Amino acid sequence: MAKEIFTMSDVWLKFAQFLGTLNGENVKRESYVRTPEYEAALEAWKETEQEWEAFLETLPADGQERAEEMKERLEDFSSAQEKRAYIQGYADCVQALYHMGLLKENEDLKWAEKMDVH
Repeated sequence: MAKEIFTMSDVWLKFAQFLGTLNGENVKRESYVRTPEYEAALEAWKETEQEWEAFLETLPADGQERAEEMKERLEDFSSAQEKRAYIQGYADCVQALYHMGLLKENEDLKWAEKMDVH
């Protein structure tokens, strides 16, 4: 059986896909982290949401549509940043475990800082 060869990009893509599914898990679980900053931002949005809707109504239809599109893009960007930070946290954790000697490197998977990456 031929040995499959993975690039670091392949490995991190699979890692990101796995963590992406984990990130979308049940937010009601006991271990789900909700920081004070998140709670404050959520509360601020809840207080502002009705004001946002009222503001939209003052705009012409095309302005409303454009404002909603811009808000959706900002939400998409924020979500992508959050997912990236979540996955980066896991990658940092794996690296920390490795440097503590709790994980071993194998010959097929090398750490990025040890690779000649261009």
